[in-house]
Amino acid sequence: MKQKQTSIKPPIVLAVVCACCCGLLAVVNSITKEKIAAAEAASIQTSLQELPNAGSFTEVPDFQSADNEKATATAVYVDEHQQTAVLITANGYNKGGLQVVIGLDPEGTITGITFVSVTETPGLGTKVQTNPELLTDSLIGLSDAAAVEQVDGITGATYSSNGMKAAVTCAMDTFAQNKEAILS
Repeated sequence: MKQKQTSIKPPIVLAVVCACCCGLLAVVNSITKEKIAAAEAASIQTSLQELPNAGSFTEVPDFQSADNEKATATAVYVDEHQQTAVLITANGYNKGGLQVVIGLDPEGTITGITFVSVTETPGLGTKVQTNPELLTDSLIGLSDAAAVEQVDGITGATYSSNGMKAAVTCAMDTFAQNKEAILS
């Protein structure tokens, strides 16, 4: 009888500890959820304002995203100067490791690239942000997906480079699909 009692006690204690931990995580999530969303929204607004000649951006509702295998358009914005900004989440080495805002002029030419967040490998994948002369600067001024593919990536940061190129292509394609709605 004593052996049966000792074999039941540890699972019950473990179940109680797990239930308490789940409850605490739920409470912390409910407390921090709004603060995290507000911080992300502020980061996006900061990135929008960092685009060259940025005006006051408003979100375009009901846009058609031209996703590709490495990048997804999550929002489209337009300012009073007809500059479009596409918020892209792209896969680098990490899934969703690049969140960027890509600015386009009314003709679909890339005007600027700003970063909302980069969770790539420090020192390697983060070079897409910290060393713009290695890749990002070469993408500005392009208006053709074929030209984007011809840009050399960063040595040692192949996944991040490919993710950036996929993000730019996704932004161009999303702009092309929604050009009438954006510019009207």
